[in-house]
Order: sequence, then C-alpha cells, then structure tokens
Amino acid sequence: MKIKIVTSKKIKNRFTKDAIKEYAKRLTRYCKIQLNVTNKIEKEIKNDSYLIKISNSGKMLTSEELADKTSSLAISGNSHITFLFDDEHYVGNADFDLKISNMDIDNELLLIVLYEQIYRAYRIINNEPYHK
Repeated sequence: MKIKIVTSKKIKNRFTKDAIKEYAKRLTRYCKIQLNVTNKIEKEIKNDSYLIKISNSGKMLTSEELADKTSSLAISGNSHITFLFDDEHYVGNADFDLKISNMDIDNELLLIVLYEQIYRAYRIINNEPYHK
C-alpha cells in the first residue's frame, strides 16, 4: 500500500518533523508513506488514488473504523491512498471526507495525529498491540 499525505502548509516546528520521521519509520513495516508539501495540490492527486480529504465537515471515525476502511481499500484493489491535509488549494471532490476532531487543533499537531492514526490502523489490521 502506498500512502501520500499532501499539504500546502510548510512544517516549521522541529518536534513535528521529528514525530513525522518517527511514525514514517514505524510505518515502513506496513506501507510506503510520503509527505508532499506543495502549492500544486492538483498535480499530487492521481486518478488511481483513493482521496481522503481532512475536513471539519467530514465524518469522524474511530481508530478501528479507520483500520477497517484502510483494510477494505487494500482488499478492493485500491493500493494508493492520498490524504489531502489542506483543501484551500483543491476544488475537486474527494472519495471520503474525514474529520479528526471536533476541537480546533494546530495544523502541525493535527498532522502528527494523522500519522499516529495511520500507524495505529496498521497495528490493528495486523492484530498487533499498539503500545510497545
């Protein structure tokens, strides 16, 4: 499975970069994941990718539901998932709108939560304990 996270917001804080690096390293066991920071969002959205837009108006999922969704996408032949983390520069439709929290959260912290939830989903899919 290939997962791409696309955003136009540059990462400024060191702790955010470190957290993303750590989760990306952990995820190498399960998938290929990449973060693309660009203002050319349209070029990053491929037709063969299942597009999940992070949105305040999206549907909230539990960790287990995200794991089920990820697993069912893989089973149905969708080997590419793109998470659109910033929809200011994208006018197209997504396959799914995901809301991460009802609270207002800093974008960089929200990005860390997204990485953590993707990692948690793969741990659930593989029947592995989450905590080390």
